[in-house]
Amino acid sequence: MSVAATSAGGSWKEPDSGRRWVVSTALALGLEALALGALAWFLSRPPAPPPPPAPVEITLAQPKPVPKVVPPKPQPKPQPKPKPVPRHIPRPRPHPVVHPKPLPPPPLPRIQPPPAPVAAARPAMPVTPPPHAPPPQPKAPKPDSAAVKATFESLLREAIQDAVQYPEAARLMHLEGRVLVSFHFLDGQVSQVRVVTSSTMPPLDRAALRAVRAAPYPETPAALAGHPMDFTIWVRFKLSDN
Repeated sequence: MSVAATSAGGSWKEPDSGRRWVVSTALALGLEALALGALAWFLSRPPAPPPPPAPVEITLAQPKPVPKVVPPKPQPKPQPKPKPVPRHIPRPRPHPVVHPKPLPPPPLPRIQPPPAPVAAARPAMPVTPPPHAPPPQPKAPKPDSAAVKATFESLLREAIQDAVQYPEAARLMHLEGRVLVSFHFLDGQVSQVRVVTSSTMPPLDRAALRAVRAAPYPETPAALAGHPMDFTIWVRFKLSDN
């Protein structure tokens, strides 16, 4: 350290000696505090985990196979020797003795019976011819069932049309149209009534079905009695007709 001397009024002193001592002391204390903090941090760290154990190799020894015990095969029993079959010696067959057949007796003479007396011929009776049978009556021609059914269908159409009741709502709305209805008919009874072609107006369709079920049908012709029939009839709705 160099000492500088100054002359001020004939006296000298060492410059800033007290300040240097303070600075050096503070540096020494700071270094010591840093060292103590590093030591405390090092001591406060958790210990490093121990290294993982080395893997243990395990070898499974396979058990030795148990030798199979094969039972000894049974010894075959000695079979008895077959007895010798005596040889068959055919014996000579005796020849049959043929006796001569006796001769049949001679036939007796045939005796002819006497002829029967011939009866006297009777005169033939006159044969009267049978009375003349009446000539067969000509059969009445069978009625054409197709024509009868067509005529009866027109009567059914009139009966259904007369039974139509115009719906009040359709009358107020001035609705008109027609409905194609099919049904099964047997001796005045109807079934399987359904709409084939709708009028696109539900009130008119329902009224057509009610008319088919409630119509007073005429008597079934004899040619069609007992025969089930299917009909398809238009039911018309016009305000001018009601």
